[in-house]
Amino acid sequence: MTTYLIGDIHGYYNELISLLKKINFNYKKDQLWITGDLIARGPDSIKVLCYLYSIKNSVKLVLGNHDLYLISLVLGYYNNVNDPKILQLLENKKIVFIINTWLKYQPLVQYDKNKKILMSHAGITPQWNNIKEILSFSYEAENIISGKNNKIFIDYISNEDYQVNDWKQNTLIGFERFNFIVNSLTKMRYCYPNGTLEMFTKKAPDNISSTVLKPWFSIPNILYKKYTIFFGHWSDLQGGKYTPNNIIGLDTGCCWGKKLTIFSWEKKKFFSEICRI
Repeated sequence: MTTYLIGDIHGYYNELISLLKKINFNYKKDQLWITGDLIARGPDSIKVLCYLYSIKNSVKLVLGNHDLYLISLVLGYYNNVNDPKILQLLENKKIVFIINTWLKYQPLVQYDKNKKILMSHAGITPQWNNIKEILSFSYEAENIISGKNNKIFIDYISNEDYQVNDWKQNTLIGFERFNFIVNSLTKMRYCYPNGTLEMFTKKAPDNISSTVLKPWFSIPNILYKKYTIFFGHWSDLQGGKYTPNNIIGLDTGCCWGKKLTIFSWEKKKFFSEICRI
């Protein structure tokens, strides 16, 4: 068995299939880890969801912010959606079935104890340094997203102007707690030196004027040395240009006409496919 880890797919079905053929991916014996953001922006989100659902037993997925938005629309009985690509997904009965029976049950964190692999869409906040607690926080969020009483989840999506950026040493409860968990695992890029999230800056470290902000992985955390951490979400990092060796960003900008990238854990090798917009 080979373990492959792939960055944000964003609806680029043809490039996904070409890349899997390039590495001779075999869903019957190999495993495919995905950093989330399966949909939006690209031309074939429906095909991506249907394909991954068809090989779901071989997939280890974390939800990204775009996936959460799609799930919230289905759970919250969508209205006023103007994006035609999102509307296509919502109006497709098979996709709604996939969301309700599979996608909404996916976690925000994946973990392999033996390989010492840790993966989320945006990374691991420097305010968290205990692996058992991180998995517990992910499970909390998963239960809210997939549970019958998911009002907190819907409220989080519809109140994006209110962002909780400080864990306050695990004292948060209710909406604020859920808000921070989702922000740190699906939206985080920069932090202040004390680990507090900064939710607005997106550019690469070389292109920001602030001398205070730091990429989340530049703030000391014992977990950053104990595990190999895979994440997506931040295409401006250009792969490994800014990250330490064991912090691996896999979003290489496929939705911006750049590359879709996959990493072979056993071979320690990257493979990529140019995306066409």
